[in-house]
Amino acid sequence: MTKLVYPLLLVFSLLGPLAAWATHQVGGQLEMRAVGDVPGHFRITVTNYLEDNVRASTVTNAPLGIYRKRDNGQMATFTAYESGQRSSIIYANSFCSTQRNLKYITATFTADIQLSPAQYTDPQGYYLSYQTRNRNGGINNLTNPLQTGFTFYLEFPPLNITGKYLNNSSPQFTPVNGEYVCLGEPFTYSFGGTDPDGDELRYSMAPPFNAVNGNTTAPGPYPTVGFAAGFSATNAIPGSPALSVNPQTGQLSLTASQLGLFVFAVQIEEYRNGQKIGEVRRDFQFLVVDCPPAQTPDPAAQIINSTATATKTTLCPGESAVLSATPDPNWNYQWQRNGINLTNATSSSLTVRDQGEYTVQVSLKNACAKVGSAQSLTVNSLNTKPSITSAGQLCATDGSAELHVSTIPDVTYQWFRNGQSLAGQVGDSLLTSQPGLYRAVLTHRTLGCQVRSDSISLTRAPAVLATLRSGSGQNRICPGDSLPLLGDGGILYRWAQNGQVLNAQTGTGYTTKLVGVYSLTVTDANGCRAAAPPLTLSAVAPVSPSLDSLPPFCGPKAAPFTLVGHPDSGTYAGPGTAANVFSPASAGVGSFTLTYSLRPAPECAAVMARQTAIVYPIPAINLPDELLTFRGNSLALEPVLTGNPVRFQWSPSTFLIDSQTAVAQIDNIQNSITYTLWVANAGGCTATDSIRIDVVNRLFAPDVFTPNGDGQNDLWTVMNLAAFPNVDITVVNRWGTVVFHGTGSDQPAFDGRQSGTDLPDGVYTYIIRPDPRLPAMQGRLLLAR
Repeated sequence: MTKLVYPLLLVFSLLGPLAAWATHQVGGQLEMRAVGDVPGHFRITVTNYLEDNVRASTVTNAPLGIYRKRDNGQMATFTAYESGQRSSIIYANSFCSTQRNLKYITATFTADIQLSPAQYTDPQGYYLSYQTRNRNGGINNLTNPLQTGFTFYLEFPPLNITGKYLNNSSPQFTPVNGEYVCLGEPFTYSFGGTDPDGDELRYSMAPPFNAVNGNTTAPGPYPTVGFAAGFSATNAIPGSPALSVNPQTGQLSLTASQLGLFVFAVQIEEYRNGQKIGEVRRDFQFLVVDCPPAQTPDPAAQIINSTATATKTTLCPGESAVLSATPDPNWNYQWQRNGINLTNATSSSLTVRDQGEYTVQVSLKNACAKVGSAQSLTVNSLNTKPSITSAGQLCATDGSAELHVSTIPDVTYQWFRNGQSLAGQVGDSLLTSQPGLYRAVLTHRTLGCQVRSDSISLTRAPAVLATLRSGSGQNRICPGDSLPLLGDGGILYRWAQNGQVLNAQTGTGYTTKLVGVYSLTVTDANGCRAAAPPLTLSAVAPVSPSLDSLPPFCGPKAAPFTLVGHPDSGTYAGPGTAANVFSPASAGVGSFTLTYSLRPAPECAAVMARQTAIVYPIPAINLPDELLTFRGNSLALEPVLTGNPVRFQWSPSTFLIDSQTAVAQIDNIQNSITYTLWVANAGGCTATDSIRIDVVNRLFAPDVFTPNGDGQNDLWTVMNLAAFPNVDITVVNRWGTVVFHGTGSDQPAFDGRQSGTDLPDGVYTYIIRPDPRLPAMQGRLLLAR
């Protein structure tokens, strides 16, 4: 029965002329495969699908970054470089690809990296990303496609879970064929993948990721592309049905209802024991074209020199087979092996030597129409030496390795070690614990021909040198402290205390506060293990030092003081301290913390006792020596104080409101008196000073006199002048002119005349300066005859 295939073309193009397209990136994906020799050794592959033009030739490397999912923290960056030859993407309908100038290539970039399992332990896992640009301006389902880039994305699980290495490789997408989608025609296409570890794969449509920094590495989260109105990840290509993917097989299905170029992405999620452990995405695009109605070719295929109905054959070493399809000069032919178009396999017959499932795609030579397909033919071949893969490791004294030879149907197996057959080892795999050179011989059950596999040499790894030591060099824990334990000799570490495994501890170091017996099992890069000699930790007895208190010190000239700490053998420290003596002169005025330190053991931090030494400033009082005031006055004595005094005492207390304040308030003083002020600061440092207060009667100046010669009030006489031998009296008229001036206590009285001439009646102003220690007196004087 003829099988119809509705081809699709994976392109980066518009429906118009391709020469006008400026961008070159079509799509791609990432792959992370465990090499299998050393835990943490991976081969990273970046697959790019590019237009085959000058711009594509400038893409020569791929910068990548690894990040932690929990917080997007960067773990590593590296660069993958191009590996192998670039290969063309082959189209089943060569007429269509030539007509539309469709030339696309696959370019792969690889990098071998070594990750430390001890550093990749976060339970949320990690992701790998590669960013590039640009997309084609004619994409129909994106907004602003010219400014939209790519982020290839892959998630992987922690490498170390509770001290055990998690071996895992990412899912791998199958290679692509170059085809196109016919408008309105149902179509299916295999877009699935495989998993090297046999994990469950689940497929779904996903939004493609945009780039963050163009062609440089950057952590996520990554923005998704901006879909145009009406489009989405699950409606990337409109149709009935729209583009969808089978969640179990990865097969794409579509009956397109709109012409154009459409971007989409398929996500493979990797599950192990029902738990998701990884993810990878392939970013791609399809072109939908209008296919003219034409009769679909209906070829038949057969194996030459076999019966017409035979669909299988087996080739012995050196043999080949010819596969033939119905010849027709009006048809194009494209042979496929395992679903992938073969280069230069475009005639009606094909000579094959390699094992695989072969099909032929047939299309009309002069039309972009639907493609027909013949029944597939199976070729089992012993032409290629079967390869042997190895898993596991032979360690210095133990360990095992499992060898597996690539499978060929209908053969028997015999394993050999160092040229000697191994009795009973007749399966496609061999588990061994012995070093040597291994190979397998495969014999076809019916034909009897044989083929030898490649040889593989197994050797024992060097002995693991596991060490365990304390970070201090002493196997004891200081009081209240922790002790770092350091391991070496491998890449994975399993710690145990008193026989109990510490599952959360998998690194080279472990810090503990607990005594006990500690053990360490080390796994090296070969997967081999060894135990370090156990380490017994004891506790150092605590100490409780004390330091006797210090007396207060009055000024830097105070006598040095001998410090006393308990128990002996400690160390004194602090400002002004030398050996066990505190010197106020060295410390100066201030408050100082002195310490007495004692170590429980030489490697332990010192335990400190503290006391405060205070060197107080010596107080000082600044009072005038004497003061003159009028009898009955009230006044305040305000000394200038330094040295932070806090206690005050004036004596005697006569005329004082309060004798224990810094400022003395004197009320209604009557007699001359000498006061003494005593002060003390918080340290008991004291000072004294005295002041003499002389008390005199108050002057009295009349405010009116009548110098008319009647013998009554003819003179202006100031009373009590006798107490002021240096008194100075001035009288001025209203214009400020001095009309009288006298000095001394015996000066003549003002008689209302100036130079013998009567002064006019009126108001005059007087200024009396009784003593330099007293303020001047000023008032108005009425002269009235």
